[in-house]
Formats: sequence, structure tokens, C-alpha cells
Amino acid sequence: MKKKAFRAALPYSLPICIGFLFIAMSYGFLMRSRGFSVFYPMAMSAFIFAGSMEFVAVELLLSAYAPLHAFLLTLMVNARHLFYGISMLEKYKGMGWKKPYLIFGMCDETFSINCTVTPPEGVDRGWFMFFVTLLNQTYWVAGATLGALLGSVLHFDTTGIEFVMTALFTVMFVNQWEEAKDHRPALTGLGCARRVRQRRLHAARDGAHHRLLPREQQIAEKGGARPMTMTVTQSVITIVAVVLGTMTTRFLPFLIFPEGREPPAFIRYLGAVLPFAVIGLLLVYCLKDAVFASYHALPELIAITVTAALQRWKRNMLLSLFAGTALYMLLVQTCFV
Repeated sequence: MKKKAFRAALPYSLPICIGFLFIAMSYGFLMRSRGFSVFYPMAMSAFIFAGSMEFVAVELLLSAYAPLHAFLLTLMVNARHLFYGISMLEKYKGMGWKKPYLIFGMCDETFSINCTVTPPEGVDRGWFMFFVTLLNQTYWVAGATLGALLGSVLHFDTTGIEFVMTALFTVMFVNQWEEAKDHRPALTGLGCARRVRQRRLHAARDGAHHRLLPREQQIAEKGGARPMTMTVTQSVITIVAVVLGTMTTRFLPFLIFPEGREPPAFIRYLGAVLPFAVIGLLLVYCLKDAVFASYHALPELIAITVTAALQRWKRNMLLSLFAGTALYMLLVQTCFV
């Protein structure tokens, strides 16, 4: 039974393996370029297992110690998982001991398979979903660990590699935009994030912000990593806060709506519209520092435009992420220096 379910799950997970390895390796490289040991991306990829939040967590670990802020930000970034859970309430019924792990590993890609794919005849549905989840997590952890290990021995200019997070949100936004009939939630997310960004800009003009930007820090430090502002204990507590925030978004629907209890229509409506708004908000959030830089986000806008156009043209996530990130690294290392 298990072998049959594994063989059925493997073909569905292989396309995700390719994308996961690239994104996770980029994450591992990014963590090493910021001065973290290989154990950080290995542990964070295993216990957080939420790609977009793991990229955000890099900056959290380089900021002032604020675990409550990390927890609340995680709730916002991973809010869509709440509604993934609502969608899976029925499918995860009767899964026994496998159910907690299925909920724990409910990332975007795993959800898309387990929510839409019907296992072949004769394959146990529970074991099929279990192996889809396990394989996807294995790909992600392996990629992050490999990227961190290679980052320890391969030395090259990683300036701009952090754009992979912006490219990821760009691709997700384009995909959701094309799939949605109603674009108002996405526009709402963009509008809300833009308003927050404008407030930050006004504060900066009033002299409230006097700090170097990440790219300018790298130049000032001649390519060196940004110094950690937290102790090891504080960084562990921050990571735990991110893990708790992620698990809250994934487990909460199953605690509020146990087996046999139907969620209200309003909750189901939020599950349909909020993911679009959150991705739009996160896309603009990635540019929060760029507007203060010397070129006012021009290289970011160029790379985002190319990434979005390529995704609409080829519909290939891996190609769009690689091309967009490579272009941005080229721009900030050669043209906008």
C-alpha cells in the first residue's frame, strides 16, 4: 500500500522538486551571504517550511530583537494558509496519525496537489497525500541545506540575490491575476501596501529614518555580510516565533472547525479573496527599502517587469525566477552601483 502510494505521488512532486531546489538553494546562498551558519537554513527550512516567510525571516534575524513582531508578521505573510486549511477540512477527515503532519506540511505547492489531485484507483488517499507532503518537504530542506553548503565553498558576489523573494511574489501575483475573475482583492493589497510605503517615505523625509540600506551596506562593507544584531538565544526565539506563527495559520482552522462542523459562508468567502490581497501586499512590501535608495527602485522595477512579462509569456516559474534574479544581480552589480 505504501509503495504504491509513493509511486503514485512521485510524478506529481517531481516538477515541484525542480522549482524547490532552485528557490531553496537561493535561500541557502542568501543565508550564508548574510553570515549565518549552515544550521540556520537547515533548521528553518525543516521547521518553518514556508518559503516566502523564510526569506522574510532573514531580514527579521538581522533586525532588532522583536519576537512578537515576528509572530504577527508571520500571521500576515502566511494568512492564506488559514484558508488552505478551510479548503482541506473535508479531505483531511479520518487521516488518523497522518493528519497532524499533513497540516504541518501544507505549503502552497503541497496544498495545490492534495487539494486538486485524485489518487489513482487502488491508491490509499491518506498515504498518497502523506508522500506528496513528505517529498516536497524533503526537496525544500535538501535544497536549502545544499545552497548553504555551496555558499560556504563557492565565493562570488551575491549582491542582489535577495531579489529572488521579490521575483517569487511577482510570479505568484501574475499567476493569481490570470486565474482570478475579480481583481479587486489584488488591487486592494497593492493599495494598502502602497499607503504603508508612502508613510515610511514621509517619515524618512522628516528625518525619522537615518540608516543605510541593505545594498548600500554591502557596498560600504565591500561585499561583506550584514552583522547580526541578535544573540544566538534571541535568534532562536525569533525563529520559534516564526514557527509558531506558521503553525497557527495551518492548524487553527482544524481547531476551530473540528470534523463535522461546517465553516460559515463569510469565512469561505475570505478564503477565496484574501490570498490575492496578501500576495499583492507582499510584492510591494519587498520594495519598502528600495524607494529610499539612490535609484528609487529603478533596478527593482526593471527586473519585476521582465519577471512578470516572462511569466506571462512562458508560464515557467523556474525560468522566470532565474531570469529575473539574474537580471537584477547584473543591474545592481554593473549598472546601478
